[in-house]
Amino acid sequence: MSPDAQELIDFDEQDEHDERGTGASRGWLIVLMVLVGAVLTLVLGVWSALSFEKASRLDDWAGQSMVVSGTYQTLTNDLVTKDYNGIYAGVMPKNDLVTKYPFDNQLNDPAKKAEGDQITFRGTQTGMQDSDFPHDVDALLAPQDGHLTVVETGAPGSFGKDGVTDSMVTGQRLRAGALAVAALACVGLTVWGVRRVHRGVRPGV
Repeated sequence: MSPDAQELIDFDEQDEHDERGTGASRGWLIVLMVLVGAVLTLVLGVWSALSFEKASRLDDWAGQSMVVSGTYQTLTNDLVTKDYNGIYAGVMPKNDLVTKYPFDNQLNDPAKKAEGDQITFRGTQTGMQDSDFPHDVDALLAPQDGHLTVVETGAPGSFGKDGVTDSMVTGQRLRAGALAVAALACVGLTVWGVRRVHRGVRPGV
């Protein structure tokens, strides 16, 4: 075999080896892209579902709720699980709901309250020790079964200043929709990226 022929064979073998190496690296890139895309899509999808669920809850209280700020005092047994709820202290604000309904703090029997009264109430967050509970919360109060009671507690500002409004519900739904669109876009970008990389793996491309 002539030196030129041997050199050509060696060149072809090296080229084939390089092509296999490139194909393998692109194959791993495809796997990585699919994994990252799947994780991002799942996260965005879960956030969207939770946002839609929150919007549905808020819609039940729109125009019929009020906010009380509370400071952590201690904890107490949860009414359903084996965890604990925080007990918070606050001041009853001025609101028509206060005059219409007795206040049920989920700790004692319902009692009539007035603007400026010191109150305590059970938070909705659960935990096992004092450090699990935020020091300050906003409690959303709404009528339920003829009583004014805490339906949800969250970070200060979570429910606006005067309770849930229609615009707040609309904003929550828009956020949920935007997250759903982002999840679909993530799927589309993942498919597009995988196809682009896959084309590069094919011989002669």
